[in-house]
Amino acid sequence: MGKVEVKKIGIFYKDDPYLVEIARELESFLKKKGIEVFKNGDFEKLKPDESMIVISLGGDGTFLGASRIAMKLDASVLGINLGNFGFLTDVEGMDVFIAVEKLLKGEFSIEERLSLSCEINSDENRNYCAVNDFVIAKRIEDKILQVDIAVNGYKAGKFRSDGVVVSTSTGSTAYSLSLGGPIIVPQAHVYELSFIAPHKLSARPLILSETDVLELEIETDGAFAFLRDGLKVNELKKFDRLEFRKHDKNLKIVHLKGKNFFEVLNKKFGWGS
Repeated sequence: MGKVEVKKIGIFYKDDPYLVEIARELESFLKKKGIEVFKNGDFEKLKPDESMIVISLGGDGTFLGASRIAMKLDASVLGINLGNFGFLTDVEGMDVFIAVEKLLKGEFSIEERLSLSCEINSDENRNYCAVNDFVIAKRIEDKILQVDIAVNGYKAGKFRSDGVVVSTSTGSTAYSLSLGGPIIVPQAHVYELSFIAPHKLSARPLILSETDVLELEIETDGAFAFLRDGLKVNELKKFDRLEFRKHDKNLKIVHLKGKNFFEVLNKKFGWGS
């Protein structure tokens, strides 16, 4: 059950007419309950408040955006699926107001999950946080990407591939899964290194502990896309060095009573009852 009384709720959504209308109805519903409500344009002005809950209205992409906002505010995030796949979200769209009623009654728990940070060339201005994954990818016409990899200062090898994915346990069901990586239960505080179309068959996914520091150096000429949770945030070039480690803040996800990870796997992946 929730340990905090919910008095502040943020609503995060994309600029889509249907979602705007749902957000408006939800805002009206919450204000009648005496809840202080914040929406998209308000978050940058807010101070951290761990009692706040950010509600994500949309699919997994919206949830990832809401998650980063929640982490900055020390808040928790509840995902309501109004998109397509909705693997990360906790509630299906038709249950929006039922879910919020449960939230206000305290019928929820909060799960903390590991998130990742990546710093490029020891530059604080190029420091990023990911909930799902970081991706380094070459363009189709570029030379094969070669990276030099070290873990905790010890050289692990050189690898040639079309790209690299560094994912959290939450992100293990996203891009890294399509690369042959394992499904990792989200409570596991580990992260994963995978390769896109590796040149060596021995370049297999590697699981790292939350205390491990992964270092990677680009050794190929060219401009390589650097993506955080599916969005391009920078470009990388030869000799750029990246350092991945556990972020100092965990992602806090709200779960309503009766939901579990294996139920989601069963439903979304069609594993059977």
